[in-house]
Amino acid sequence: MIRRASRGLVVLLLFVLYPSLVGAQLVVQQVATGLVLPVGFVQMPSDPAVQVVVEQIGRVRVLRNNVLQPGAYLDLTGAISAGGEQGLLGLAFSPTYAIDGRVFVNFTDSNGNTVIARFTCTTDLLHADVNTRKDLVWPGGLPYIVQPASNHNGGNLAFGPDGFLYVGLGDGGSANDPFQNAQNPMSLLGKMLRLNVSVSTSDPEGYDVPVDNPFVGRGNVLPEIWDFGLRNPWRWSFDDPAHGGTGALIIGDVGQGAWEEIDYEPAGAGGRNYGWPYREGSHDNVTTAAVFSPMTNPIFEYGRDTGATVIGGVIYRGTALGAAMRGRYIFADFVSQRVWTLGLDVNPLTGQATATDRSEVLGLGLAAVNTSSFGVDAAGEVYLLSLSGGAVFRLSGTSGGGPVNSCTIPDPFASLGGGTCVNGGWLPPGSTAPVPAPPPPTTPPPSSGTCATPDPFASLGGGTCVNGGWLPPGAVPAAPPTPPPPPTGTGCQTPDPFTSLGGGTCVNGGWLPPGAVLPPSSGSGSPTPPPPPPPAGCVGPDPFATLTSLKGLCVNGGWIPVPR
Repeated sequence: MIRRASRGLVVLLLFVLYPSLVGAQLVVQQVATGLVLPVGFVQMPSDPAVQVVVEQIGRVRVLRNNVLQPGAYLDLTGAISAGGEQGLLGLAFSPTYAIDGRVFVNFTDSNGNTVIARFTCTTDLLHADVNTRKDLVWPGGLPYIVQPASNHNGGNLAFGPDGFLYVGLGDGGSANDPFQNAQNPMSLLGKMLRLNVSVSTSDPEGYDVPVDNPFVGRGNVLPEIWDFGLRNPWRWSFDDPAHGGTGALIIGDVGQGAWEEIDYEPAGAGGRNYGWPYREGSHDNVTTAAVFSPMTNPIFEYGRDTGATVIGGVIYRGTALGAAMRGRYIFADFVSQRVWTLGLDVNPLTGQATATDRSEVLGLGLAAVNTSSFGVDAAGEVYLLSLSGGAVFRLSGTSGGGPVNSCTIPDPFASLGGGTCVNGGWLPPGSTAPVPAPPPPTTPPPSSGTCATPDPFASLGGGTCVNGGWLPPGAVPAAPPTPPPPPTGTGCQTPDPFTSLGGGTCVNGGWLPPGAVLPPSSGSGSPTPPPPPPPAGCVGPDPFATLTSLKGLCVNGGWIPVPR
């Protein structure tokens, strides 16, 4: 499907999570399961509640209201070769499907050659009639495009905003384009094609070449060609103007051995040469003649420390993921199983975009998902397909707050499956990020006195220290009664210095410590003051009676805990 030349079976790796620079974390909802090697998700134009899922084995299944329907929209399992990078690879509905009922599919036939076939649906619009098959006929008269190897078939089909059918084709396989197709103006391989398929059912080729294709009228160049220099454009899409997009074409082109690339093409700006195999990404690759210059560099590329097979996605124009996501490009890597969004800054004069930042999606919660493709529904919301899991997921919202620190050095655990970036540092695979300890509860300052024991209410938010004892949170200490004026001539002018020891005794204007023996009267002093009145009683039993280290003390009508 999307493996490169000389690559063995792809090892299933755990999905690696990275920080988001847009301050949001995407989450997913599983929509359907039970599919076999899903590689395409396409909205049906005639009904916003219906999409189809393309299975590489040769079937097309129907989703209605996110429920997988029994049977098949189309079954070509007996007419294709499937396995590796071959099979049923792409589907596109006519923009006027509700009127003409036409649908186009891309598959490899029993000999491994590429077929683009047209079918017409049945009256219910939910099934394609296999008896209406029409294979498009290419220059030279063949109803297929010869594939010299079993890989690099491309496979995606889509109608552009201009109403024409675009066909992405790989270079024909093997390493470094040994058949020299991508720069060959007389080969359809390694190209993006643009076709007018709004022709009569009796048209012998099944298409016409649009008169404004960039190479129409040039000798020794096939007029179907829209762009040159692609290696394996597995998944690509248009920025849908119906949802506020620019109409640009954005391509994920799978690299050879060092670089994966994303190419951006403003609406209508065909006739470009993306450089393969002369270049891999923006880097010199093999010494070969380019059909023309200048060559167009990708707007973004990444190397083997990040991934090894780019899965081109979509520019987000929905609403469920939040305003910060609108206009960002969502894409993935099949080998590293990582999913990112890419910020795009579009020049209003030229329509060309530059990449501003890349943010890896957090919170997908998908292990070994093998993202094979993306798609959008009628509302512009994004779906993700799991090849090995046989499932469809919908990106359904965000689950996080502010930005998370990114790691400033490359992942040192990339060769082990990828580390996890946590607060600016890398953790090895399988590590659990440490959970920060909660901050200690804030204890209000004592309102009076000094409590000699730790606050027993710290876990409840903190007690209040009153007169040397702790009151539970929310308790209001009773106001102390106004003391009676001291007898004449016996008032103490300074605060009681023995309060913390239980209280002193005011005698003749001075404080005596607790337990002190009063001096005998000289006959001229004041008599011993009467004891203070007992405090008002506390209502209810001691609430601290069950504690082993504290007991209650009734103070001014309220219970306070004191050491036992």
